[in-house]
Amino acid sequence: MDLNSILSLLKDQNLQIPHPQQPAPINVDQQQQQQQQQQQQQQQQQQQASIDSILPTGLNLFNIRPDIINQVRQEYLTKKAEDDKLKNATTITPEVLVAISNLVKETDLIQVLKKCKERQDKKEKELHSHRESIKKRYKKQRDNLMAKELIGVKCNPNELKELDREMKRELHRMDLQILKDMDGEVRYLQQEFVRLNVPLFKVSNEPSDIKLQRKILFILQDMI
Repeated sequence: MDLNSILSLLKDQNLQIPHPQQPAPINVDQQQQQQQQQQQQQQQQQQQASIDSILPTGLNLFNIRPDIINQVRQEYLTKKAEDDKLKNATTITPEVLVAISNLVKETDLIQVLKKCKERQDKKEKELHSHRESIKKRYKKQRDNLMAKELIGVKCNPNELKELDREMKRELHRMDLQILKDMDGEVRYLQQEFVRLNVPLFKVSNEPSDIKLQRKILFILQDMI
């Protein structure tokens, strides 16, 4: 039976070929509500997981009164809110000072500060020594040229000027290296303080951030 015969048979029997159903239109408002509900459920699950993590392993919550569980949950959420507030602080407040004081008592913050200061002092001495060695080397070359002139040896009159230009170029490169290395030391200190959750500290080279961090360092240095 060919295709035309089949179509004729279907027509005689009043059969209709089913058409694929069109998908129902998506309600944007319902979709947004569902997404918000999913986000809220995820946040609640994360908060519950965080609370469960601070409870002893194997503890059966069914044996604890609901009011005690709610109290623990509220204390945890309050502390978390305070921690988030300190983490997002943009100025030195009494809360920031209290947090720093507690860190000094409860962590090795002062020891970390001493270690960072020792690293920085050592790096500064090394870089200064290297810079001075460059100046001494060019001074020696300059003295040799002037000594030759004193004993009557003819020298290129532009040789001294070229020597000075070379020294300035090399010192400029050295100064750029000093800035790069010292920025690395600042970044190392920031990373160490971030690890200890020191307020106002983050890895940044923004002048406003550096200014606040220096104020905190001045306060800590008075405690050493």
